[in-house]
Amino acid sequence: MTEKNKLSTFDRLMQNPARKEQFDEKYRGFVLVEVLIPLLEKSNFSVRELAKNAHLSPTVIQDIKSGKKDSISFSTFLSILQALGYSAVLEVSKEKASRQRHQLLKTPRRSRSPVQRPRRKIKTFR
Repeated sequence: MTEKNKLSTFDRLMQNPARKEQFDEKYRGFVLVEVLIPLLEKSNFSVRELAKNAHLSPTVIQDIKSGKKDSISFSTFLSILQALGYSAVLEVSKEKASRQRHQLLKTPRRSRSPVQRPRRKIKTFR
């Protein structure tokens, strides 16, 4: 078996960077909706009241509750969370932080612009 045959169809598709980015973006929005649905079900807010508090269209809230909307932006997610009385905390895991720090240390410094500015002549008075 070759290396290509060992990969699942999904793994082969995810080797394409553009397709992987598209999938990741859609998946992130999906996860946000999945977090919101139980919170919306527990809330005592009407769709219109929640939409007004979140500064969103009632259609957006209704589509999330009914399952018609399968992906949302992070800003929409945060608006709804805040309107429901929740807040979100983002943390970078220690493993991720050490990898980021390592990448920062490996990144070469940017050199000066390739276009060199001419030096200004300084007039001296004697």
